[in-house]
Amino acid sequence: MLIKDQQAFLDFVSGERSRIENALKELEARERGHFEDHPMSPKLVKAHLSALVALWHRNPVEGCRDWAFQFVADARVVDPSVKPLITSALADKSCTYLPTALYLMSTRTDLFADVGELLLPLASSPDREVRWRVAYVISKMKTLDTGMRQALRILRDDKDHTTQVYVEACKGIA
Repeated sequence: MLIKDQQAFLDFVSGERSRIENALKELEARERGHFEDHPMSPKLVKAHLSALVALWHRNPVEGCRDWAFQFVADARVVDPSVKPLITSALADKSCTYLPTALYLMSTRTDLFADVGELLLPLASSPDREVRWRVAYVISKMKTLDTGMRQALRILRDDKDHTTQVYVEACKGIA
């Protein structure tokens, strides 16, 4: 993690509008792939998780929600306080980071046993990655709710090989 990234992150979670605005400008100016090369410290993100969740809920400056979600996702932090961020992404037809939201769900499926109705429309997504990740999430569940079962029925007809690997893995789930 670069010092300038740490400072931008701390400004972002500060709660002060002017610092948040400046942090967003700095973060948006980073080149694509910057955080893949210089990831944020998961420990730092976890230490400020409540501030990130609060920023997501309040969204005091346009763009806060996307960055709050991105920091949580990059640190792979999933707990009950993060569930609303993920379920909101699933319900948002214009969400650009559905694969990331689905991946996060797969790390703590116990928190998402009741989201089948949100997965159901995603099983028909035009995006191949979204469909196979839906199948992947369902394959990790201990039990399936009605929406998940309906999504699985749709996914059984999907022609994508990766999707079918995870559909097959669903056999035997109660």
